[in-house]
Amino acid sequence: MRYNNFSILLVSLILFAGMVTFSCSAAGEALTGTEHEITAAYGNQVNPVISGEYVVWQDQRHGNWDIYTYDLSSGRSEVAIFSDLKDETEPAISGSCVVVSSDRRGNSDIYLYDLVSGKETQLTSDKFAQTEPAISGDRIVWTDRRNQNMDIYMYDLTSKTEKRITSDKAEQTQPAISGNIIVWKDTRNDNDDIYMYNIDTGKETAVVTDPAEQANPAIEGNHIVWEDRRAGNLDIYLYDLSSGQEKAVTTDPSPQKTPAISDGRIVWADGRIKGTKIFIYDIAAGEEKTVSTASEYESNPSISGSRIAWQDKRKGTMDIFMFTEAAPEKGTEVVGGKAETAEKSQLGIYPAASAVLAAYLVATATQSGRRKN
Repeated sequence: MRYNNFSILLVSLILFAGMVTFSCSAAGEALTGTEHEITAAYGNQVNPVISGEYVVWQDQRHGNWDIYTYDLSSGRSEVAIFSDLKDETEPAISGSCVVVSSDRRGNSDIYLYDLVSGKETQLTSDKFAQTEPAISGDRIVWTDRRNQNMDIYMYDLTSKTEKRITSDKAEQTQPAISGNIIVWKDTRNDNDDIYMYNIDTGKETAVVTDPAEQANPAIEGNHIVWEDRRAGNLDIYLYDLSSGQEKAVTTDPSPQKTPAISDGRIVWADGRIKGTKIFIYDIAAGEEKTVSTASEYESNPSISGSRIAWQDKRKGTMDIFMFTEAAPEKGTEVVGGKAETAEKSQLGIYPAASAVLAAYLVATATQSGRRKN
């Protein structure tokens, strides 16, 4: 009987190893991949944004704020795309198009730069400030002070037309856009809430109106994320436009802030470990992981696919760092006569193979342990 008992123990361990693959990751588990420094220049480099092969940021190496880019596909060195003697700030990117707020005319205007053609275009020229640009495809939104309060405006690159999105007398700021949906922070209820506007229908809707403060919205597809203070500290919240459901992504007592989202994954700066670190959450999998814990001062993350960029003070001034997620190790097994891929367990055993091996060991051990008549 000792063989049977040993077999049961061994089989249990093997089956557990196979099942580990399907369990959710615990908070704090590290994302697998490689990290490297994008900038090491004098001064501060901040506010990184990333889209595909391009990383763009705000750069102070020459004393004023310029906009630089790095092309990951070619590995070219950093290139200044806005280097006027005045300040260019708040970059945003979609594909190869970069928008910024520029002070070259003595007030803040919105400018566009095409990374492929090298062409620069001034989009606004009103004497009042236009700031906080965001872009998605051929649509650009920003915060505009021309009506003596802060409103949201939009410019369509295809039709070359400008449109006022909000007209409430309260302040509307921090716009973000994805496809036909614009979101922003709104103070019309005497506190900071999140509102949205559907470009196709022309309908404006309150996303969240909790009495606490909601700020820094970001959007991708059907998912809106933001910072939320309803629990007394900053947490990350998620709203699904397709289901109408709201969810707290983080509930730790430490602050979680400046969320960004891409491909159904949210990144943010998190204060639960000493200083601030970059965390990531996969909406579909329900998994939270750490991206980087190498520095105490990591903030303002941006994400595009498997790449995450952020500003980092580990060397005394702010530099731009990037993390590239590694593809998961996979193998192939046959299921129902069809070849499918399956991830290995932590012991390097595929789930189906674990079951086959377990069955074999049970049969072998049972035969070995039988009494002879």
